[in-house]
Amino acid sequence: MEEIIVIGHKNPDTDSICAAYCYAHLKNIIDPHNRYTAYRCGNVNRQTRFVFEEVNLQPPEILKDVYPKVSDIMTRNVITAHPDDPLFSIVTHIEKDRVRIIPVVSGDSYYEGVVSFTELAEFYFSATSIAQPLYYFKPDNFTTTIPGRCIKKGQLKEFEGHIVIGAMESAQSLNVLKNVKPEQTVLIVGNRNKIIEFAIKNNFAAIIVTGTQDFNYDTTNYSGWVYLSHLDTFNTLRLVTLSIPCHYIMKQSDTISPDSTVQQAREKILKSEYRGLPVCDNGRLKGIITRSDLIKHYAKKMILVDHNELSQAVEGSETAHIIEIIDHHRLGAIKTTTPIFVYSKPVGSTCTLVYELFKYNRIQPEPHIAMLLCSGILSDTAMLLSPTSTEIDKKALEELSDIAGIHYEEYGKKLLSSTESLKTINPMYAVSNDCKVYQEYGVSVAISQVEVITLDDIESVKDSLLSALSQFAKSRNVHWALLLVTDITTQNSVLFSTDFTGEQKLSYSPLGPHMYNLPGILSRKKQLLPEILRILEELSHK
Repeated sequence: MEEIIVIGHKNPDTDSICAAYCYAHLKNIIDPHNRYTAYRCGNVNRQTRFVFEEVNLQPPEILKDVYPKVSDIMTRNVITAHPDDPLFSIVTHIEKDRVRIIPVVSGDSYYEGVVSFTELAEFYFSATSIAQPLYYFKPDNFTTTIPGRCIKKGQLKEFEGHIVIGAMESAQSLNVLKNVKPEQTVLIVGNRNKIIEFAIKNNFAAIIVTGTQDFNYDTTNYSGWVYLSHLDTFNTLRLVTLSIPCHYIMKQSDTISPDSTVQQAREKILKSEYRGLPVCDNGRLKGIITRSDLIKHYAKKMILVDHNELSQAVEGSETAHIIEIIDHHRLGAIKTTTPIFVYSKPVGSTCTLVYELFKYNRIQPEPHIAMLLCSGILSDTAMLLSPTSTEIDKKALEELSDIAGIHYEEYGKKLLSSTESLKTINPMYAVSNDCKVYQEYGVSVAISQVEVITLDDIESVKDSLLSALSQFAKSRNVHWALLLVTDITTQNSVLFSTDFTGEQKLSYSPLGPHMYNLPGILSRKKQLLPEILRILEELSHK
């Protein structure tokens, strides 16, 4: 089941978060074939926290970006090996399953390393050197690698040793065997009495007898391994080297987190000697990402709520597949490659539009959903006092309050009283939490808004707010930054501005340097933004 993200704008307000939560709830009802998840791309303010506490729910989780992640394209059902697995199983998987790299994991999927073509090639090339190679043996692997049966299990479960073939004349073979270290020798021999008896007497680490079904020798005092191979000596030798546990040739490789971006994975793989990277989380293998995975075209599916411009959307939205927009703001210039569903009306709240979509689908929202929708409408319309509010908002609020079982006037007062206080609010939070950036006429303008229940303290905080606004403008690299401080009880506002040419053209009465009185102004979108756009247009003609 595919996840579809439902998310509001950056620095979300109550309407944005409530609308996303409720619309995801509706979509999960009408489209059970997909999984719709509400997220937020910013901190929860005091008012929104109050709203969700009222309905005993947690706000949506924060989502920092929607860039394609490794977890979106990685292969999850990975062929793996245990450190003790024989190389035979590695070779079998490479040949049968057409894989190039096999992660090695121990208990509970803890990542240990990798084995690939590279390690196998290095292993076999080293075996062609003149010096007799020293191998790491785990004789229990003989059974899973060489057709045959184990006659006697030795005391050593694992050991390093050389392979010796007893294929010469008996006298010559015995002369060779007299010069080896018995505890480090694996003897491969046909059913040759003198050679086998010598190996038993001298406690060779392992004896592999080829081409026979019988073994009539006394091993009472022998502490090594005896294995009967059904194959000839040559093929037995070939498979003995494949019985070696894979940790003997395993190597460490770079790993990557499931939360890393695909771009980060691409950069790592291109620098790696391997064609893929194990994907690990807290040391445990979660999957593998290969060069083949990188050519997959993947984009997260997303529904934009309470905004429609990429500048206000969660980071990485330009890489996402936007499939719906539910909004009550002006339309920006988002381009899509396929037709999408857009539901937009000039109403006071996105929650009003979400409620209309509930009704369109003939679904009555549950009381807690109705409560969230009421909260979004009350907040965004300032209890229907904002000039953006409409009769549609009022009707929706009346119907939803009946479903929720509340008196919206009483609840609205509690809701608005939970807003921030100028005395306690952090200045940087005030200028950054609810901010929208507009790009018009070659100028970038950031307009922030904070709602309070009194402006009586404005004089005591004006310097700190102006300082924070200036810092914010520099950090966001915008030409002009404005902060609208709105008293939602008196429906009056005070506007703060950074130093910008267009500030001189503001039609508001100044209260001091970079500070203006805006009586009757509640709406950033409907009342302040048109004034700012007028100024920018005038400046563009000069």
